[in-house]
Amino acid sequence: IFCKIVRKYRIMKRFFLLLICLVGNFGFSQKQYHFDYAMLYDDVVKLNDTMSSNLHLVNSKDNSYGLFVSYNKDSTRVNLYFIQYDYTVAKFNLNKDLFFKAETINLDCNTARRYSNPYKYQTENYDFAIYNDTLLNDTLYNHYAIKSLKDIKYQKKKKIITSHFITDKNSSDFTPFFYHTTIYNEWLENKGKIPNGVIKILYNINVKGEMTFKQQLNKLIKIDKYITIPEACDYTKFPK
Repeated sequence: IFCKIVRKYRIMKRFFLLLICLVGNFGFSQKQYHFDYAMLYDDVVKLNDTMSSNLHLVNSKDNSYGLFVSYNKDSTRVNLYFIQYDYTVAKFNLNKDLFFKAETINLDCNTARRYSNPYKYQTENYDFAIYNDTLLNDTLYNHYAIKSLKDIKYQKKKKIITSHFITDKNSSDFTPFFYHTTIYNEWLENKGKIPNGVIKILYNINVKGEMTFKQQLNKLIKIDKYITIPEACDYTKFPK
């Protein structure tokens, strides 16, 4: 009888140890996103009605996600907008000093929400154009643009612009990061056509040929920063 009790105790002990391991895995399992560069531009890009940014945190090998940072010099907090195209978006704010010092930012499911990438259909309305290299200060840069395929009348009515990208030819291992989902979606369909490289200058031209916006890279800073999202709201694992 004693042997049976001992055997039963050992089986129960293994069961509870296994249960604890499983609970631990579920409790701490999470998706992690790594940022290896911060890109500081001289002018802000308007992301939506409530936020604009000139500081972008990116992964140089994976442009499917990025972190936009916005803050005022006198403010003690920063506004952050994380996006992973096709799956997740999160908008939040943190203490400015803590943000710049932190190596890892842990998000919760109340912050992150599913992102449906609503502009995929627009790829049929746009295409990339490759131009001759651009010479700036005795240095040659790649030059390409994303252009609308609609007629001029439609472009004028909708105020559609052409976005031009001047990129560093000496950074072919750096995947270009695009702040707009339409441009990213078009890039996915033209990976072999578009050269890699750090985007040094971005400018927009309207249908009249007028420049409506220009943004130039001021600093490219090597960093080592992470964002983590719990498995429960890691939408890459769940079908849409």
